[in-house]
Amino acid sequence: MSLRINLQETIPSNVERIMQSFLEDCKTSLQNDEPHKAIHQTRKNMKKMRAFCRLLRDEIGNKNFKKTNTFYRDVARQISEERDISAMQETLIMLHDELDVQLCGQAYTDIKNHFSSRKAAVTRLRINRDRILDKVMDDLKNADKYHQKWKVKNRGFDVFAKGVEITYTRCQKAMKLAYKKKDTEHFHEWRKRCKYLRYEVDFLRDIWKEPMSTLESELHQLTDYLGNDHDLAVLKSYIQGMQYENEEAIAAIFALIDTKRKEYQKLAKPLGQRILWEAPDQFVSRLASYWKYGLKEFSIKQEQPPLAVS
Repeated sequence: MSLRINLQETIPSNVERIMQSFLEDCKTSLQNDEPHKAIHQTRKNMKKMRAFCRLLRDEIGNKNFKKTNTFYRDVARQISEERDISAMQETLIMLHDELDVQLCGQAYTDIKNHFSSRKAAVTRLRINRDRILDKVMDDLKNADKYHQKWKVKNRGFDVFAKGVEITYTRCQKAMKLAYKKKDTEHFHEWRKRCKYLRYEVDFLRDIWKEPMSTLESELHQLTDYLGNDHDLAVLKSYIQGMQYENEEAIAAIFALIDTKRKEYQKLAKPLGQRILWEAPDQFVSRLASYWKYGLKEFSIKQEQPPLAVS
């Protein structure tokens, strides 16, 4: 089932379909024979579900938004450690080709082996013994009670306008703070806000595919830059808590991490400025005009107005 707003459906039908599709995909993912793949896809889906809640927050009410958002956040936290270790492994591999092998080779191998052992231990303790995936599956059986309380009363793009405006505004503020403070915490916060905006744009992509696809693609690239920056910061922090005899090698690894982080932050800035150049109300007005264009195109093809306007 599609995970995007369809102008041929009523808004309540869209909302119900998208939330049910996410839940079904989560349940399917949790049955994957490879636990870490199951965890990755499930966490990704829950982030998107929380983004969809943000898109609707003004329509469903702040109380319903907070309850639903908190539910999916807490469920996802149960499986966060497993994914964090996988992300650090992937980030370490990314650094390999740029390291001084003579100086850092043994330290790199030791760190890599440590993560492999840690991942295996987490798998045994958290997935097999505690049956954590079964616990998540059980929690998701109760998810419907949160969505059933949602009441969608407005029509058309008005349902989503305020949610988009809030997310876009927070993206702009987070970007300014990130380059002002220049610390890991604020770049991570900007990354989170950009991911929410990226997912919201993707939900609305079919209202006018060409410009919305371009915007989503740019946001995807931006979140990749910021995601790589954050993964490097987490990797460095983790390594700092480990013991090594060869301090020179570790210092070289840290220097490479710092260099790569600066590169990603440098790449992110002009792209962020290009995406976040408008005043929030202008951005929302532009998306509203896309919605009207989509309705017009559909009505011309079908010779009748789409159901989403009623």
